[in-house]
Amino acid sequence: MLLDSTASLTALDLVDSRHASSSRGLVRRKAGGRQLVAPLRVDLSACKYELLQLVAARLGWQVVAPGTPESQWDLFWTDTSISQERLLRLAPTQRINHFLGMLELCRKRSMARLLAGLAAAAPPGCSYDFFPPTWQLPGQLRDFLAAAKAAGRKATFIVKPDAGCQGKGIRLLQGGSEAAVLRSLAGMATLQAVAQAYIPRPLLINGLKFDLRVYVLVADVDPLRVFIYKEGLVRFCTTPYSKPTSRNLGCAYMHLTNYAVNKQNAEACVAPGSSGSDRESGTDATHSAADSSNDDETGDTKATSQQQCRQ
Repeated sequence: MLLDSTASLTALDLVDSRHASSSRGLVRRKAGGRQLVAPLRVDLSACKYELLQLVAARLGWQVVAPGTPESQWDLFWTDTSISQERLLRLAPTQRINHFLGMLELCRKRSMARLLAGLAAAAPPGCSYDFFPPTWQLPGQLRDFLAAAKAAGRKATFIVKPDAGCQGKGIRLLQGGSEAAVLRSLAGMATLQAVAQAYIPRPLLINGLKFDLRVYVLVADVDPLRVFIYKEGLVRFCTTPYSKPTSRNLGCAYMHLTNYAVNKQNAEACVAPGSSGSDRESGTDATHSAADSSNDDETGDTKATSQQQCRQ
């Protein structure tokens, strides 16, 4: 479903609101037949991140109290997706920071389905090989098992929970017999997941796996307008990379770049306020293949991961 541009916060909206007056954070608002210049009113009651409070203060926005009637704010900032009913209640001058249907992109299985559909419908010469072979589980479990068996034990696959984040519940496994693959999958907290071929020879910096996080703002979808932020983020593993083997599959610090995992690697990370090399700072970590779906790793899990990283 395409979203009307008035229903979502856009980059130009922010620019307009900041320049509607000589002072930042002011908007023009009609009241009693008159046009007034007043602070932009933002509802942050559905946002848990303190950063937004700081941004609002810096921009001169007025943060309304929780429970304020919907008619009394200009911008609603929420950490979660929005419903169609919520969208339809917006006044023409109100904005919200999500497009309808964002879960189709945020959930791994639906994203895989969309990418597969685009690849199938792509015209000749249009390549979609920028993402590895992917299977949606459990619906495509039989196809995945057949592919893992055909690839053999030297092939590696990575399985990620559909709604997971911060590396929680991710598992690396090797191909081979269907029984062995099923045993690995049985240890996962959920089979609502995607399985992908693991790239065995990734690009490295100083021997470490890394990823690039590029920040974009989708201002409109019809017509499509995308703004790319000039600065980005590089996330590093904290253990030098080696080709996957049965001995190091559980080394999360080697294979996963999530910060929430790598910060647990006491052998590589530096404490806040201390000095360290570029390699030691800004690292990222995820849970190992053997991790549970709990938010925090136990001491036993950390010890196991570090032991596997040393092998």
